[in-house]
Amino acid sequence: MMEKRFFIITRTPTKSGRKSIDKGTVGCVEKETEDEFIGTLINYSAKQGCSLKKDNLQLISRHEAQLLIFTDNLAKRLELLQNRKLFSAISALQENDLVVVRHNNVETPGVVKRLVEKWKKGSNGLDVFKSMAFEVELLQEAEHRYSQSRGLAYPVFNAGEILQVSSVDRPKPTFKADEHKGAQKQRDLGRQNSDSNAVPQRCQAPERPGPPAALSPTAAVENGGLKRVVSGGSLGSALQTAPLELGSLTELQASNGATVHGVVRWIGVPEGKSEHWAGVELDYELKDCLDGQLGGQRYFNCDRNKGMFVKLRDLRPDSRFLPAPSYMEPPCYPEPQAAERRFEADSRNEDAPPIPESSALQLLEGRMKGIQGHYNSCYLDSALFSLFSFSSALDSVLHCPVVSEELIQSVLRRDIVNRLRRQGFVPAENVMKLRQLLGCDSFTFEEKDPEEFLSVLLHQVLSVDPLLKIRSNEKTQDCYSYQIILEREEAVSVPSVQLLLERSFLSCDLKFEEIPSCLIIQMPRFGKKFKMFPKIIPSTELDLTDLLYNTPRECFLCGAVAELECYQCLRDPRLTPGMIKQFCRPCDKQVHSHRQRQDHQPREISLPRDFPVSTPVPRQKMELFAVLCIETSHYVSFVKYGPGRNSWLFFDSMADRSGDENIPEIKACPQVGEFLSQSEEGPVQVELECTDVFVKRLLCDSYMFMYQCPALFLYR
Repeated sequence: MMEKRFFIITRTPTKSGRKSIDKGTVGCVEKETEDEFIGTLINYSAKQGCSLKKDNLQLISRHEAQLLIFTDNLAKRLELLQNRKLFSAISALQENDLVVVRHNNVETPGVVKRLVEKWKKGSNGLDVFKSMAFEVELLQEAEHRYSQSRGLAYPVFNAGEILQVSSVDRPKPTFKADEHKGAQKQRDLGRQNSDSNAVPQRCQAPERPGPPAALSPTAAVENGGLKRVVSGGSLGSALQTAPLELGSLTELQASNGATVHGVVRWIGVPEGKSEHWAGVELDYELKDCLDGQLGGQRYFNCDRNKGMFVKLRDLRPDSRFLPAPSYMEPPCYPEPQAAERRFEADSRNEDAPPIPESSALQLLEGRMKGIQGHYNSCYLDSALFSLFSFSSALDSVLHCPVVSEELIQSVLRRDIVNRLRRQGFVPAENVMKLRQLLGCDSFTFEEKDPEEFLSVLLHQVLSVDPLLKIRSNEKTQDCYSYQIILEREEAVSVPSVQLLLERSFLSCDLKFEEIPSCLIIQMPRFGKKFKMFPKIIPSTELDLTDLLYNTPRECFLCGAVAELECYQCLRDPRLTPGMIKQFCRPCDKQVHSHRQRQDHQPREISLPRDFPVSTPVPRQKMELFAVLCIETSHYVSFVKYGPGRNSWLFFDSMADRSGDENIPEIKACPQVGEFLSQSEEGPVQVELECTDVFVKRLLCDSYMFMYQCPALFLYR
């Protein structure tokens, strides 16, 4: 029998018939269409299945649904879902785990005694669903007060009332080396021992007592061999004092500052060293890592690029299984490690230039590179990486002295852009700082579009000058990006960006008031399904000469200075379809003497006063530096990292997952440069079945193109 799937509504209220379904409502999937789920809502008054857009839902496990259903407060459900570390820890709770709960509006320590089940009705009035909560024994004074007033039964708390989670000493399961991958999926909240196939170590590290736990107040209660460490402050302190040993789950910092996780496979003193080191098998491959060998000596066995050796004192327990901070409190970021402190000291107040082509691949190629995604942040990750990694087109935003939000500007410059350019990696918590400062809670957990993020950041938050000045009906409009708008053109099956921009401007009677230093163009596609064109050819150079107001332009036929333009001629199949048609007066007279063009209405072109007709017309061009793509609901980006023809990278902030964390990845894709170096007429004939996967994705999924004019960076 197929396992049932469950969901929670995370987007704006959805309509089901005449009823409005609130965010936070949980349900069970009954049927699925291409873009909808037919679902039964749990504990909801509707009497029939509801059709719900997939965009408005997030799929969750049965166990997560059981925990959320017992939490009646819908807003609290969404808060729990947003705090993945806390919710994952709650989902893994077992008997005798330590927790901090909210009891009578007071944070109270306790220990889980058992899981409680309760049945809920489905929206059809017949189906029933088992929800889940926890019986918790309140400790010491709190326990005494509760038992005096209520008898001996333990109080029941739902997942939304649990503020912190800590593990206790359980029997340590052992895993053989070939069971390690399966063991990772079953990681408990405590550390696990492992019977690895490691080479016997030369010197076993002694247990390290670690720093004293700063618990205030602290209570240690012995009960049947179970040691409870309860803190009104941080329960994680008790776990942080535990010595690391073979099989311990640990975390450490890679050279770029990324936090990576793994299992301790060897502890000892390597040859040529004087202190204890640890060999760690990472959860996933990283560039330039090892396979258990160091200096020609093998200390343990693991796959290539998954082994790392570090000083034992630089390791720490895996923080994913330490108690998460309460979601009721402001975010609390961990104390920086040594590498982090050095980075902050060197670069917080010193700006980093864009990454040069010569060091781009060494710094960025591989896993845990770029910007780490977290909870629907791909729209933001891909936009920031594209705009700031190799381009200075928007660096003025980082230094503008008149912005309205200096804190946001500082976080963007210091914690994201500088870190990306110096270390090649930005952790998810740095991006979350920015998301929390954007003035709308939905930016911290909902799916958004890049243009919405850029508009809020640049216009509503930072209040920087618009990037574009577009003239329409003798008035100038300011904007930060341009959306292609045009009628359906059946004759053009595979257009270029140049063609789309020209037709859009002509059909809407628009002109650029001035050459922009950065031009962001949205393609004519809407939602997951509708694409006006199945493929779009990227224009590596964008010629704006014929789209500028009050600027000289060439005659389409003879090359002299044009004085009139004709929109009707644009569609004429006899006059090179797709190209803008502007003429000098003699050529205009000749072209429109044809009987099929006599009803055309050419318009005068605005020219600078006293412009000499014999002067050659300079071409005003911009260069492509990034493309954002989306297939269904996930944004990725192609970014040009230097002037070389094949200098292109592919970036995905959520390429893979390890536990609750996303793994960003950057890949070199020179085949994209090879493809784009062809003429814009050539690639149209390429069959997609024979096309490289990166090129196919670029052609079919392009959503936003970014162009720059480097000559104007110093002036804008």
